[in-house]
Amino acid sequence: MPVDLWSSPTFVEEARAWVADQVRPLGMSLNGEWEQPHCRPWSSAIRFESDGGRLWFKVNGPGTSFETGVVERLSRLVPDLAPELLAADVERAWTLTRDAGPVMRSVAPPEELWGWWEGVVTRYAEAQIRLAEHRATLLEAGAQDLSPATLPDRARRLLDELAGAAPEDGGLTREEAASMEALLPEYDAWCEALAHSGVPDSVQHDDLHSSNVCWNGSVETARIIDWGDTYVGFPLATMLCTMNSISWHAKREVDDPLVLRVRDAYLEPFTAFATRTELVEYVGLARRTGAVPRAISYQHAFEGEPRSAEAELDWPVRGWFLEIREL
Repeated sequence: MPVDLWSSPTFVEEARAWVADQVRPLGMSLNGEWEQPHCRPWSSAIRFESDGGRLWFKVNGPGTSFETGVVERLSRLVPDLAPELLAADVERAWTLTRDAGPVMRSVAPPEELWGWWEGVVTRYAEAQIRLAEHRATLLEAGAQDLSPATLPDRARRLLDELAGAAPEDGGLTREEAASMEALLPEYDAWCEALAHSGVPDSVQHDDLHSSNVCWNGSVETARIIDWGDTYVGFPLATMLCTMNSISWHAKREVDDPLVLRVRDAYLEPFTAFATRTELVEYVGLARRTGAVPRAISYQHAFEGEPRSAEAELDWPVRGWFLEIREL
């Protein structure tokens, strides 16, 4: 299992040596302090301290190894929004970035983050619009094409896989499989509406919550980290994770006025492509269709892992697929 490897002294020492080699030409050296706060089947992160500031080493598993190439592209295309990349080894799926500051969730309670969120999502939306021109570059880097044009087929493939597995092994019951099959024509219609919306496909972080935004005191210097769930698709689907997360942490409903203010701030840059009324409708459709990419993301996260790893999280692939019925 990657967790056993990545948490081993041998691997940590190998990572430390690589980091030291990468920062030496920058006039920096490590001081020996380190911590590994994150080690999961899909990735691990190790914090190294240096005389030039805090550094983060990250390694990705086989299903999320594309993140290295995506971050490398983003560091060039939107350098003020993505992590500041110091080195990348695409073959080994290793990256080294400067520390971007504390995550928003650790800086202030949810009720104090509303204004920050409005500014961050606006910057992110503007970046998505710019990155729409670089769709091919991001796909070449390894990001999946999960656009509205591809999702109907992906939904059917996912249904076949889950219907073919026993419920106790993360699959669907007969009743669940039948209800999802009956929903597919409606799902197709949602995807078709998004495909013809005029909003261009772009990068979609798909995990934009307050522990993936680093805060250095202002909206302008905030950076978005952890691009391991990224795909190329309908950009407004980002509101599935973001609206769910901020409402849950603030103990509010998804349709609470404060949550909707964040949504509306995010939509403002996209009014170049559609009216606000249309965009609000597209967010609703994108939240529903976006459950399939979320399920696929978990499939990749557990690639090569025993089924018990997914079972420990209560079968999130199945859970997200069934979420289509609830959103």
